[in-house]
Amino acid sequence: MIVTLTTDFGLRDGYVAALKGVMLSIAPGLTLIDVSHEVAAQDVMEGAYVLGQALPYLPDDTVHLVVVDPGVGTDRMAIAARFTLGGCCHTFVGPDNGLLSLLCREAPPLDIVVLDRPEVWRTSTPSATFHGRDIFAPVAALLAAGASLRDVGTPMESVRAMHWPLPRYDAEGVDGWVVHIDRYGNCITNITTAEVQRQQRDATFKCYVGSTILHGLSRTYASVSPGDPLILTGSGGHLEIAVRGGNAAELLSVHRGDSVNLVFDPHHAGDGASRELVPATTGA
Repeated sequence: MIVTLTTDFGLRDGYVAALKGVMLSIAPGLTLIDVSHEVAAQDVMEGAYVLGQALPYLPDDTVHLVVVDPGVGTDRMAIAARFTLGGCCHTFVGPDNGLLSLLCREAPPLDIVVLDRPEVWRTSTPSATFHGRDIFAPVAALLAAGASLRDVGTPMESVRAMHWPLPRYDAEGVDGWVVHIDRYGNCITNITTAEVQRQQRDATFKCYVGSTILHGLSRTYASVSPGDPLILTGSGGHLEIAVRGGNAAELLSVHRGDSVNLVFDPHHAGDGASRELVPATTGA
């Protein structure tokens, strides 16, 4: 019986402990896994990205309590749903704010219910500002302990849709963007290395990002000297802009949502391992 927790609550206050206390009061044998409580406040896309990093490695029938809820207190629905990823079945519990649709890239949810049964909530008069404690946590605990979706809600047809922006590829290069900046300052893009290699063939490339122009692809952080920037393939198969031993977001003035432009140079073939750094104001 595993429940993961992904929230934007942080750890300064008692909110996360309240969620866990409610769940363990209902099902003391639960295994609780903290995915993250440091999602940027009310940032639905970041919540989906962070949970998505862990999803492929979590076992079948895991329940995911996801409370990144800018719409709390509005008419947005509280839901639970079953979905599949990599052949495993997972259960989502949280607000219907688009986050679930971002996780369900392989296929739409298999079964969805709206959480409209106060008898399974912590209280029939939940706080207008803390549905995580009063609605989502007790439902997640019940589902992990063996309850069915029909035990906690009424079937509904679909969830709110939200889509990841995709990079644009052509013969000249790739236009993408920074989807996440991790705690080390590595800037993770939505550009896959596999697609770049398929498109560029034998050409190398220039990467325009933040205040800089970088040249080529490195294999590891150790490919450059300490303090130098580089582009490499991250553990998820996407291009990342990093600084060996440093913070790329700070050094290169990169923010989440910034554009990342690769321009192929067919006149310079090879593995693209050049690591020249050129300030953007000086040109290419």
